[in-house]
Amino acid sequence: MKQIYYGTLIRVFPERNFFFIRDDDSGQDIFTHVSGFAGKVALPKGTRVSFRLAPNVRKANELMAVDVQPIPVPVVLGVSR
Repeated sequence: MKQIYYGTLIRVFPERNFFFIRDDDSGQDIFTHVSGFAGKVALPKGTRVSFRLAPNVRKANELMAVDVQPIPVPVVLGVSR
C-alpha cells in the first residue's frame, strides 16, 4: 500500500488544470494535475489535502500527487461564534 501524505494547496492554476501542494513533512512543492484529484474536482488555494505520490508521466525523474482529497474540517458542536 502506498503512503498517504498531507499538505496544503499553495498554487492554483485552474485555467491550465494544474496545482502545487506544499508537503507538510518535507516542505517541498509537489505538482498535481486536475486528473490527480479524487472525484476530478479542483479545490481552492489554502485547502488542506491528503495525497499519494506516483511517477510523473511527463517527467520521468519526478513524482506527482495523485488521489488528492480535501481533508474535512472538523465541526465543533456547541460553540458559537
